[in-house]
Amino acid sequence: MRLILSRKGYDSASGGCASPIFPDGSLCSLPIPSGDELRLDDIRRGDGCLGDLVAQLADASAASSAHVHLDPDLDRGARPRPFGWRPCLGQTGAAQTHLERHGVDAGDLFLFFGWFREVSLDGGRWRHRPDAPDLHCLFGWLQVGAICRLDLGDPAPAWAAEHPHVRHADRYGRAGAHNGLYAAAQRLSFPGCPGGVSGGGASRRFVPSLRLTAPGRSRSVWRLPACFAPRSGAKPLSYHADPGRWERDGEGVLLRTVGRGQEFVLDCDARPGVTDWLLEVFGPATAP
Repeated sequence: MRLILSRKGYDSASGGCASPIFPDGSLCSLPIPSGDELRLDDIRRGDGCLGDLVAQLADASAASSAHVHLDPDLDRGARPRPFGWRPCLGQTGAAQTHLERHGVDAGDLFLFFGWFREVSLDGGRWRHRPDAPDLHCLFGWLQVGAICRLDLGDPAPAWAAEHPHVRHADRYGRAGAHNGLYAAAQRLSFPGCPGGVSGGGASRRFVPSLRLTAPGRSRSVWRLPACFAPRSGAKPLSYHADPGRWERDGEGVLLRTVGRGQEFVLDCDARPGVTDWLLEVFGPATAP
């Protein structure tokens, strides 16, 4: 199995503010602005919509009409869904080519991460806590059940018609760019994984195992299990082959991650310790 650490959601260049961690521990990844038809007001969260939330966090008076790219699409409750809907991810251009070059296929596992910060209510409005650190956190997953190469004419499932990489396949596949749609498997499956977990979804609440950023460091410096570090006989985490990016830290390692790379691929078959880490991630993060 390959593990893909996939950067998604608001960042300093796209959106300009951190996605929120609420006082009850729930996470909400904010989808990046785009030219797609879907608006923040079209995406539900609980009893409200993302337009209201972003207007409070980013002081954006036009947030309700802002158009966004809902991808990965992980939350069944975010939109009205047709029969058979499953979580899915679209990818194109250099990032899609990178996934293909590393042989990403059915059974491989995406873990999505983004920029998060704790929020609190201030005068009836959600605000980022000034004393809270900026973090890279895992917020969702997708184990690949099927891949549609839309640029090569593979038919997309009927339930995925609203997904931007399907609805605008001509745009995302233009000028020879590869355009792929990754549909989730029905159930998550790896050695020892919790039973009954969907093949794709969003983490229900923040727990320490979802935090990538090392304590006291900038958000792009991660603390990972030692099994992630470069070693002889195993392919390195893609884009991170330089040993100078890695530093021992007790029983783990620190990693200075690259800039705005999207997809970091690791072969788990050569690193059995990664499975133990996945059990820490999926156990508390998916519990009721």
